[in-house]
Amino acid sequence: MSQTTTVRRELYDIYESNIESARIQFEQKSNFEEILSLDIDPTVLELYLINFNSLGVAMTDSVEDWISRAGESCKKLGFTELGELLSTHAEQEAGHHLMMIQDTHTLVNNWNARRQPQLDAEWFLAQPISENVVLYRQLHEDVIASQTPFAQVAIEYEIEMLSVRYGSQLIQQCQKILGSQVHEGLSFMEEHVSVDVGHTQLNARLLKNFLQNNPEHLDAMVKIGRTALDAYAGFLNDCLTRAKEYAKTLG
Repeated sequence: MSQTTTVRRELYDIYESNIESARIQFEQKSNFEEILSLDIDPTVLELYLINFNSLGVAMTDSVEDWISRAGESCKKLGFTELGELLSTHAEQEAGHHLMMIQDTHTLVNNWNARRQPQLDAEWFLAQPISENVVLYRQLHEDVIASQTPFAQVAIEYEIEMLSVRYGSQLIQQCQKILGSQVHEGLSFMEEHVSVDVGHTQLNARLLKNFLQNNPEHLDAMVKIGRTALDAYAGFLNDCLTRAKEYAKTLG
């Protein structure tokens, strides 16, 4: 094994070690264990999915732009190769928020075909975004405008890994509790469970290569990765909170 490979692996391992506590806290802050519980109220779970997609539009509608602008900022600072790779990755994220809009409508239509009272998809899509969604959006803007725009890689790595770690579990839970027909409204989730395996592998390579050549930015990567996980956990908790609150109004 070459010395270069050893250095690369050691820095990546340090990142993984330093970020692990944030990944553990993610499960607690997002209340994901409650979502996966067999005792969850089916009404709450169904409303959780509706809120995940409707509130999630603001989490995804700017992803292509964020990654693209982070890539341009990296190029301006001399990180040309990383900037080019981010630009390419940005194109792969185009229009994903449209899937969440469609899933919101599909889930509401499925609800209305089986339940009362009738729901309005546009009402959910027009809800004010939560504070955690604002924080998540601002994190991207802050990273792009900073002297460490390459930390966008840490955001992408941690967030896209969530689909790999939890996506299949959530889809299986929804089908178990709500029935197989729910898959019609899970196109965003199912797409990301599929594609984010490759995206996570790409992000891991980008992170390893960057840290090999720029070990002084390890702490910045860990800090931004932690912040991204915290904000996303807050978003998921907001979805659950709104679902429970709405369920109470149904009587």
